[in-house]
Amino acid sequence: MSNKDEAFARVVATHRNALLRYGLRRLDDHFAAEDLVADTFVVVWRRFEELPSRTEELFWLYGIAGNILSNVLRGRQRTLRLEARLAFEREGGLANPRYTGEDVEALRAALGELSPQERELIQLTYWERLSYREIGIALGCSEKAAGIRLSRARRHLRERIHQSWTETTVSPLRGEGTDS
Repeated sequence: MSNKDEAFARVVATHRNALLRYGLRRLDDHFAAEDLVADTFVVVWRRFEELPSRTEELFWLYGIAGNILSNVLRGRQRTLRLEARLAFEREGGLANPRYTGEDVEALRAALGELSPQERELIQLTYWERLSYREIGIALGCSEKAAGIRLSRARRHLRERIHQSWTETTVSPLRGEGTDS
């Protein structure tokens, strides 16, 4: 076995499960997540000479997987059912869930209205729990740029959630439903 083969086998063994979890969180299909992992490692094999240091490998792999995922999602007509289901399941086992079904639906709808880049930033932050530096590596930008982009994505998400709530809620503060 050559040095490249051994090094590649180490990268696969080390990061396969993290990439599979990455795919499962974003795709509503275990087989599609497995395909995402396989396709990611095909690209890694072709670009192996670009492999960063061991401390940055996973974030580089997330960047490759994110590009492949974008291609997959562009071809799909589905909504973001997985995000809603995961959020609902997380709270479903609690006696007093923090979020209602309407809250989860508003979040799912708001995420669906974000650009794919903004949605990926939110997911890398809250699902993968990456730092700004790690997100920067995954997206090929600086730590500062990652922070600025994330701040913008959070603001857009808040605006869309707020818009969703104001469109579906009757507010006595606006004089609706009252005699003035």
